[in-house]
Amino acid sequence: MSIEKQLNEAFKHNESSLQCPPSLDSRIIAEYDKAVMARRRSVTMFKKRPLPKVVMIALVFVLLCGFAYGSKLLMSDSTSKLSYEIYSNKAFHFSDETIEMARSKLSEVKSRLELGETAVVYLPELSKDYPLFAVENPTYVDDLQQWQSIIAEQGVIENVPRTIFNGLYHFKGGTEGNPFYASINISQKELIEEMKAESKNNTNNEPVWRIVNDAKIPDVSLYSQVYQAENGETIHLSWQIYSDWTFKVESYLSSEEQYEEVNVEGKKAHYIKNNQALLAKDGLLQILTWMVEKNGDSIIYSLESDSPGITKERLVEIFKSMN
Repeated sequence: MSIEKQLNEAFKHNESSLQCPPSLDSRIIAEYDKAVMARRRSVTMFKKRPLPKVVMIALVFVLLCGFAYGSKLLMSDSTSKLSYEIYSNKAFHFSDETIEMARSKLSEVKSRLELGETAVVYLPELSKDYPLFAVENPTYVDDLQQWQSIIAEQGVIENVPRTIFNGLYHFKGGTEGNPFYASINISQKELIEEMKAESKNNTNNEPVWRIVNDAKIPDVSLYSQVYQAENGETIHLSWQIYSDWTFKVESYLSSEEQYEEVNVEGKKAHYIKNNQALLAKDGLLQILTWMVEKNGDSIIYSLESDSPGITKERLVEIFKSMN
């Protein structure tokens, strides 16, 4: 029986005596998502409608029982359709040994994938309840005109610059998705049990993984363009485009990661320095992200880099040059 059904049954006998203030809706949904997903990044889709009273009571119970105890809201930003929140929680900080083990398994699986394939990898050392993590081997289109045509055919009106930051970084290729965090849209319960059983019989410490097909999140389009300087430093310009629905996006950082709000000439952005990025080259990933609403779509722009020579100040300078 699902957690929702168990809680509904437990409260059904006295639901009429309990009240839940409507103002708690969004916060409770956020806490519930964290409790059941237990992973660093999640996307929730929902239409703006009141929740049934029994369901609201169940969600309040989840909140008060502390399933997501210890989370601290670092920032909240929004457009008319998109709410974006970043939380900090010490539960997301792992030992260097654990991170290196996870990174090694993800890297090994990625090396076995064909171009364009996505896989889920079983990593219970990072999350016992929802231990599936995605990795992909992206296909890059290195011809700028061809890439612009491909995304235009998919209804993307964003212009892809040939260079950024006064010509210092040149376009090297574009791809669907994001190389630093693959997104998957799959039912995990049965797959987790299957991979858990396989892991118990795994005596050679080989990674347990599966190729997944059609794993895109509906109504969310992700695109990344990589730019490179002559010294080899790379910058990824990424777009997350949300349409048609009302979305809530939540990101979770460990208490060891750095977060800072950045304001440039009245425009707000958010800087994150992650020292335990699973898919970054050496584990270090810096991100500067901001939100824009265009033609009815909400877009999260990100400047991302795993080049050690890149600084927060350089990302801010690039952000300023693009706005």
